[in-house]
Amino acid sequence: MEAKLKKNTATLVILAVSGALIYALPYFRNYYYDVFLDAFHLTNTQMGTLGSAYGVCCLISYIFGGFCADRWKTKYLLTISLVATGLLGFTLLLYPPYPVLLLIHAAWGITSIMTFWGALVKAVRSLGSENEQGKAFGFFEGGRGVTNIIQSAVILGIFAFFAKHMSDKMALSAVITVYSVICLLLGLMIMMLYKDPEQGTVSPEDRESSKTFDWAVLWKVLKMPTTWLATILIFTSYAMIISYYYITPYATAAFGASTLIAAALGYFSQYCRPIGSFSAGIIGDRIGVSNMVLIGYILLAFGLVGLILLPGKASFILMLLVFIGIIYTSMYALQAMHFAILVEGDYPVESTGTVSMPLMIIGYSGEIFMPIIAGACLDYWGGTAGYKVFFGILLALAIIGFITVVIWQRVTKEKRREIALQRKLSKEQALT
Repeated sequence: MEAKLKKNTATLVILAVSGALIYALPYFRNYYYDVFLDAFHLTNTQMGTLGSAYGVCCLISYIFGGFCADRWKTKYLLTISLVATGLLGFTLLLYPPYPVLLLIHAAWGITSIMTFWGALVKAVRSLGSENEQGKAFGFFEGGRGVTNIIQSAVILGIFAFFAKHMSDKMALSAVITVYSVICLLLGLMIMMLYKDPEQGTVSPEDRESSKTFDWAVLWKVLKMPTTWLATILIFTSYAMIISYYYITPYATAAFGASTLIAAALGYFSQYCRPIGSFSAGIIGDRIGVSNMVLIGYILLAFGLVGLILLPGKASFILMLLVFIGIIYTSMYALQAMHFAILVEGDYPVESTGTVSMPLMIIGYSGEIFMPIIAGACLDYWGGTAGYKVFFGILLALAIIGFITVVIWQRVTKEKRREIALQRKLSKEQALT
């Protein structure tokens, strides 16, 4: 049983790389903002609406993503999503007018979320046994982090080369081409390597029923307390993940950090991501996923308390880095466990799409609320006080998350005991 994930290592790597690079095309414009603006002859307002179009379609896609994931084969959904995203990328090389750009970004909201994310979560779950869910998602999230570190450096090098020897527009075209080709290649690799779990591990009756989205299963899932507890866990931890950007301007305002140091603190998060994800996956499978989540919230709360209480003096900048490192590492450790913890809720793999519907719709809704809350705090209190109030809200959410895990462990006591017994038996078999 323990060898299942090891046997699927190559597939897990491809899924992790795909889970990172499919989002490169919808977001790369932010990293090459001015060049993109000039090449497509856009205003700043038009540039902003591209992100809004993508965001709105992503929100709608979260609602229907679970339906797609449980209705159609995972392999086909992942392949179609990557290929469609890549083909849409190639259309950018024509440098179309603004209305077409708007449609492309809206379409990416569908291809990268509705037909992709729920199916991706289901695919990762299927690669490991019950005792390997922590490592499966930990290595998956860690792999996404490593991929982002490598691809950002490589793409920047490609852009710099073409910009120096040709033009900025040609450099942008090179970036678009590379990202688009990679999406197509990843789609083909998944088609060849990934095998849907129905092919070997599910009975013919379950195989047939899993091909269609079952509304009765959804209502059953919505009545389960673990569903809402898991939703709270995602919401409270994801709130930190989409809010850590405010640490950078806080470091500048409170500690007098230079623009370069502040930017470095932002990039530092991507180096903490693999550490948090890989560690959470390994430790989670040894001590239990929910125990790892509990530790994650404790570390997150500790880091936030340090961030709030640390005096705003330049001499404390190294201490600031320590607390920020704890926050970054713990928040990505928690993200890695978002769906790994479902194993303790006793949800079958074939219903992952159905289960993920409320989890994603509500759990990720912080992406809408948190920036508004942050802005209100900064406008009302102003200066460093506004940042500290906002960090205080994030601390309160971390405490709520901690309490939720404690309740989760009481609700899932029997299932966790069963998983622990399987873990013990697996270790004994490995020694004999």
